[in-house]
Amino acid sequence: MAKQKSESRRRPLTRKVKREWAPIFASLYAKRQVESAPGSARFFAIESAQDAGRRIAGAVRKLIGSSDHGTPTDLRHTAAQRLVDAGASHEELAEFLGHSHTQTGLVYYATSATHAERVDRALGASDVYRRVAKLAHDRFISPEELTLLKGEQQIAGVPHGIPIAGIGGCTSGQPACPYNPITSCYGCRKFMPLHDKAMHERVLAEMREVVIFFDQSSRGDTRSPAYLQLQRTIAEIQAVIVELEREPR
Repeated sequence: MAKQKSESRRRPLTRKVKREWAPIFASLYAKRQVESAPGSARFFAIESAQDAGRRIAGAVRKLIGSSDHGTPTDLRHTAAQRLVDAGASHEELAEFLGHSHTQTGLVYYATSATHAERVDRALGASDVYRRVAKLAHDRFISPEELTLLKGEQQIAGVPHGIPIAGIGGCTSGQPACPYNPITSCYGCRKFMPLHDKAMHERVLAEMREVVIFFDQSSRGDTRSPAYLQLQRTIAEIQAVIVELEREPR
């Protein structure tokens, strides 16, 4: 709360405790009223916020046996993360942390495995999401799955005058890609190769014919961008074939 610069924007920190813990705090409050100076708002004769931080850190480090962790900030982050993991809303988290804006604590949601699981379950009701998630997870797609993709997501092209189609799909679609289809698809993280080893072997053979054509036409300059691209494409096609060969029968 001390980090908040504006007095007017400071929000009261609401804290809830288990019902069985209430007598402990009631007893501490009564003891403070007797032993502390009039108007004091601190328990255990704490002199300042820094003093409280040092005592908390010392106690936690003694309990966990570590000299690197256990500051009040660590406890604050842990509590916030556990709240989010338990399903707390943005408003509940902001109230607990004393944030003026609900978006300040979004980082806890981004790193929460249980929150991601809840989102996945919600999206799982969608057939489109399930299909896309399966394709992204499995990488390779079947001919049936390829036919279900939109036209612009089905990869086809005529690299160096050779018509090639049906090698796989693209998660974003060819119109959104500035690169040459086929030669740039292999190795791209958005590429979903067809689960058909024979198809990729045919493409590999055709790409090799292009390399031979370059060489026979005295254009086999190994430093030219076109030749280097062909080299990279052939290597990526071979990697796809090897991956298919390694799959369990």
